[in-house]
Amino acid sequence: MNDPAIIDESIISGGSDAGLKVGITAFGAWMVGIGSIIGSFAWLIHGPMLARAGAMACVTAWIIASAAAVPLGLILMELSSMFPNAGGPYVYKYYALTRLIPGKGELIGFLTGWLFWICFIVGLSAMSNGLVNLMSSVVWGAATVPLWFGPLVILFLFGSTTALNFYPVARAAQINNVFTIMKLAMAAGFIMLVVFSGHASTERVWQWSNPKGGTSFWVNVNAVLMLALAGFAGIELSGCTSAETADARRVVPRAMILTLFSVALIYITMCLGVSAAFKYVLSADGSTLVVPGANVRATIPDLAGLLAGPFVGQLFTLAVVASIVGCAFVALMGMARISYSMAKTKLFPQQFARLDPHTGVPRYALWFQLFCLCVIACGANLLSRSGLFVDAYTFLGETFGFMYAFVAALYGVCLISLRYTDPQLERAFRLGGKSNLFGGKSNLLAWILVSINVGIWGFSAVFCVNWMHQAAGVLLMLAGIPIYNHYRKSASRQL
Repeated sequence: MNDPAIIDESIISGGSDAGLKVGITAFGAWMVGIGSIIGSFAWLIHGPMLARAGAMACVTAWIIASAAAVPLGLILMELSSMFPNAGGPYVYKYYALTRLIPGKGELIGFLTGWLFWICFIVGLSAMSNGLVNLMSSVVWGAATVPLWFGPLVILFLFGSTTALNFYPVARAAQINNVFTIMKLAMAAGFIMLVVFSGHASTERVWQWSNPKGGTSFWVNVNAVLMLALAGFAGIELSGCTSAETADARRVVPRAMILTLFSVALIYITMCLGVSAAFKYVLSADGSTLVVPGANVRATIPDLAGLLAGPFVGQLFTLAVVASIVGCAFVALMGMARISYSMAKTKLFPQQFARLDPHTGVPRYALWFQLFCLCVIACGANLLSRSGLFVDAYTFLGETFGFMYAFVAALYGVCLISLRYTDPQLERAFRLGGKSNLFGGKSNLLAWILVSINVGIWGFSAVFCVNWMHQAAGVLLMLAGIPIYNHYRKSASRQL
């Protein structure tokens, strides 16, 4: 086993991150947060959600998910203010659990890092299949899509975004700023189209039953709650690049909470806009909603084209493609830093901790995650064509949400642990003030928020996901155990 004292000193000092270059500003950290979350969900998921639950249940699900993300955001703010390190979400959990559970803490700490990494591999794979769905309708229309088309789109998406990540971090952050500002403009533009179209009706938002006739409101909410919660997964990704962010102890926590509220506003307004824009019916396969007579799906680009003409629809389609590219680009940036920090603890291939001598980015980690993304995304796309599940996009999206529920709950466990094992650690942001006496206001507030956080995400994982998504998520999580055993033995032999 590693000497805990050595682990602690290395992680807290951040000295092992010395080769990484600072290049992200306070504004850039906020844009990293929004950019890594807003990809396809904001523009493409509302039709499938409305088909399951109906308008009022979907809006309610987004509001509940937004409120549920607040305790998580506050927990992450304190954790990120303690560890201004590369791969922060891994470092928080690895350090805390190693301290909390002597002997087995390293295994559990590594598995939480592996879970985070593979979880976002699945999430990005889901997003890539959303892009496949969009491009299939644009290029092939109602015709049968060739088997090779989906893998080709996926390879192009992840190949191009991996290549962009070889820029130095300061340039990469500027590129992400452009992508993210475009997304904000796109959201505002769609709402303006709906409001001034003359087609919108608030009565459609007050639809309490689902399109299939289900009248149990809370059953409808429950049917889409996990998808809504999954939409907030990633508010911690600005913490992955903390070592490359100026004044990270203060800037990153502020970026996380700003990200949360910005993303909540986008999701809720997009759901309201789609719900109010037109009257809908179920599509032929029952997977989404379409505008009757026009056969236009309830997605942002398709509705924009119906509201303002084909040219505007094409502009929004290009914007959605750019949004997905931008999200994949910045999420890959953060994930590569997770691989980098896992390698620093000698529990992942050591090549992943090597930085490009010219740009300072972990290039081997980028290549490896490109390979994993293509395998999972293309595999799911081909399996959906075999009929194993209806749509790779929603299947991977819910599997991602299930796994992220465990990630989110573990942050709370780590925060409470560090309140007692390491009360002396510097915290630029602290829940409840500076008092650290057992039962004092500081720890009481932390316990309350952590209990709410664990309860919400635990409930969603157990009761809001069907068994197939749960099984897929559990298998991917357990795949981390042999990886840990292999690199633990290798590290022991080297010592």
